[in-house]
Amino acid sequence: MTGWRDGPVLVTGGTGFLGSALSRRLLADGAQVRVLARSAVKARPLADLGADVVVGDVTDEAAVRAAMDGARVVFHLAGPLLVPGVPAAEYLRAHVQGTTVVLGCCARAPGLDRLVHCSTTGVLGVTGDHPAAEDAPWRPTNVYEQAKASAEAVVRRYRDRGLPVVIARPGLVYGPGDIHLLSFYQAIQRHLFLPVGRRKAWLHPIYLDDMTEALVRCGQRPAAIGECFHLAGTEPVPIAELAGVIARAEGTWLPPGYLPLPAAQAVAWLGDRLPPALRQRAPLTRDRLDFLTHSRVYDVSRARRLLDFAAQTDLPTGIVRTVAWYRQHGHLPPRAARQASGPVTTVTGPSSGRPEKGAAECASGITS
Repeated sequence: MTGWRDGPVLVTGGTGFLGSALSRRLLADGAQVRVLARSAVKARPLADLGADVVVGDVTDEAAVRAAMDGARVVFHLAGPLLVPGVPAAEYLRAHVQGTTVVLGCCARAPGLDRLVHCSTTGVLGVTGDHPAAEDAPWRPTNVYEQAKASAEAVVRRYRDRGLPVVIARPGLVYGPGDIHLLSFYQAIQRHLFLPVGRRKAWLHPIYLDDMTEALVRCGQRPAAIGECFHLAGTEPVPIAELAGVIARAEGTWLPPGYLPLPAAQAVAWLGDRLPPALRQRAPLTRDRLDFLTHSRVYDVSRARRLLDFAAQTDLPTGIVRTVAWYRQHGHLPPRAARQASGPVTTVTGPSSGRPEKGAAECASGITS
């Protein structure tokens, strides 16, 4: 295995949910960690732990070169997740242009052992109920997935030219520190979530600690170089069952029934026609409706075979830890309060983690 002490390990996107967790894990393992971050303030907790921080954008070639100086392993995680209202150009800038800059710098970096590129299982789009392998055709369904697919295509071209790369495709990552899915937990606590339609839709979550372990193995195992891996839990779960696990962890209950698909489609049609500033708080959009009504499940056998990796955290344990973190940081109340009124179902996008007083809450922040 590549020793972390052989040289700096660079993490782009190191202040994000997954990037910060990976950076802390690497520091705990004794690595000399360098973080490329746009904000020195956001990077301060990692600097306090001993990380070297280079302030700059992933599209700034000079900043990337400075961050990569002497690095033996690069973990490329920079770029935004899907948030309603964010212009398509921003995803292309961060994910495609940024990845191109990183790859160009890697190609010219002496002594680089490997680049671990964080893509997403979302490049495959909807899989149906049968687990999709890494060689399944790409069918991205939204601008984020399209940008990630384009970025991965650039990575593959550099790989074919001999650059030592590993492509990691995370499933639905959850755990302490995640704000992207917070609104889903909040809606369940307030009895506002209903599944859409009668047909089961499956997701493939993976707990944060398991995901960082998988990335570490991508960065160390010799057999990983040149490969693409689906990194998800051992089993997929229906969205309704995931909501039930969250409700039990919160000490609350789910309302019976479901939201009929035609009603959800009508709400999504209206949501798509709102101005970008309002679309994030819309009850539904087409992208979110597609995600809530179509299965996305993955074959994880390649990671088990080549990385000797299988997620160790079962869903109830991971959800309990996540709920505890939300409560500790004031995102959820100490215990769920029972409501006298019946369920009101809305399904919207990711929460900022700081709901405005009196603002309508949303039933699902799940996006790919």
